[in-house]
Amino acid sequence: MRAKRTRFAGRGRSGSRRWALAIAALVGAVALVPALGGQASGVTAKKISAWIPNWDQARAYNSFMANADLYDEALPYWYEMQSPSSITAYGGAEDPTVIAGIRSTGVRLVPTIANAFDGARVSSMLSTAAGRTAHVQALVDLVQTKGYDGIDVDYENMASTDRTNFTSFVTQLASALHANGKVLDVAVYAKTSEPGTWAGPQSEDYAALGSVVDRLQLMTYDYHWDTSAAGPIAPLSWVSQVAAFAASKVSPSKVELGMNLYGYDWVGSNGQSKMWDEMESARTASGAARQWDATAAEPWFTYTAAGQSHTAYYGDAQSVSARLAVVDKYNLAGAAFWRLGGEDPAVWPTVRSHWTSTVSAPSAPRNLRVTGTAGSVTLSWTPPTAGPVTSYAVCRGSRGAETCMWTSSATSFTDTSAVLKTVYYYRVAAVNAAGQGLYSGEVSAKRTS
Repeated sequence: MRAKRTRFAGRGRSGSRRWALAIAALVGAVALVPALGGQASGVTAKKISAWIPNWDQARAYNSFMANADLYDEALPYWYEMQSPSSITAYGGAEDPTVIAGIRSTGVRLVPTIANAFDGARVSSMLSTAAGRTAHVQALVDLVQTKGYDGIDVDYENMASTDRTNFTSFVTQLASALHANGKVLDVAVYAKTSEPGTWAGPQSEDYAALGSVVDRLQLMTYDYHWDTSAAGPIAPLSWVSQVAAFAASKVSPSKVELGMNLYGYDWVGSNGQSKMWDEMESARTASGAARQWDATAAEPWFTYTAAGQSHTAYYGDAQSVSARLAVVDKYNLAGAAFWRLGGEDPAVWPTVRSHWTSTVSAPSAPRNLRVTGTAGSVTLSWTPPTAGPVTSYAVCRGSRGAETCMWTSSATSFTDTSAVLKTVYYYRVAAVNAAGQGLYSGEVSAKRTS
């Protein structure tokens, strides 16, 4: 389950030749969603991910398989970091049926590694270059040995002083994974400004992390938590503020908005995490009426059991629908759901109907021209012949690695970070509401001085 709260809102979870090695290692301006390229009309324009918890794996896996058309990533919650070089597997991890099933759908299999909310063990690993390197190697070895498509890092309760070292670690891990054609996702605490109001979010630099990872997953839930007073899990105005801030620091097409499919049932300030099915069972058994908090955009109800007064807030299809609109407002990559297993079954038709697109992804930009100048490299191109365009993703490759960290709203771009005497290979793709289109042909250039 996600990290338990102690004080502050949004704590975390409680509950081609040169491109051959780099094509699956895009780091940037568009989310890594292979299925979106050249996408036809009448299919979902956004994609989602969701965590498959090991302790409720059968139900969660069945939910995923029933709605696999909606996904681009599956995130089995399978591993725990013990030390820089030691990783243990949770019970139910590496289930061959789950692995085979996910792979049969064509969805990326990106297991999660957590730290059991023990920030000290992460701090210890981060404190030395040797520790960071050892952990990077352990993670890359795991992904390579098991044939996964990448790894999802969910390290929580770190110290604010870990911020620089955590960025260094994630940067090193991203580089190592991308060199092997793998992806990196990182789950981060919700915040509305830098560095954040408490240690957890202060340890995470949105802009720095977002420049190297493939997905930044916002844990936009637990505004109220298990030991707080009862209240909404993810008030809509707060969720929107977090999304707006993240989109101002990171390419929005890399950001997934976290959505809760669980809730808390409180007696006083003692809350028990429950999934939708458990909430509905308690509500119907007590005869309580479902209420709707229009401001927070969340359902709630109260009831009495064994002489105790209960207040429950939770996520369902209606609350998810309100948050899908936030994804649209800030043009985010999609949604990341915590978690599958016992969720409101109406969530999935809601997602499917909300994100059905009649727009086709654009064709490739044409006539890419790249010129080295003093201090920079300039690019220009002609718009694609098919499909509307909202922006362009600009990618640069060198020495077997590629970075796609720039977005341009115009048909031109200036790369001011090009290193003198280094030959770079550039390509460009157009993006619209249906996703990323095909890439242009590659063109090389280098700075002249």
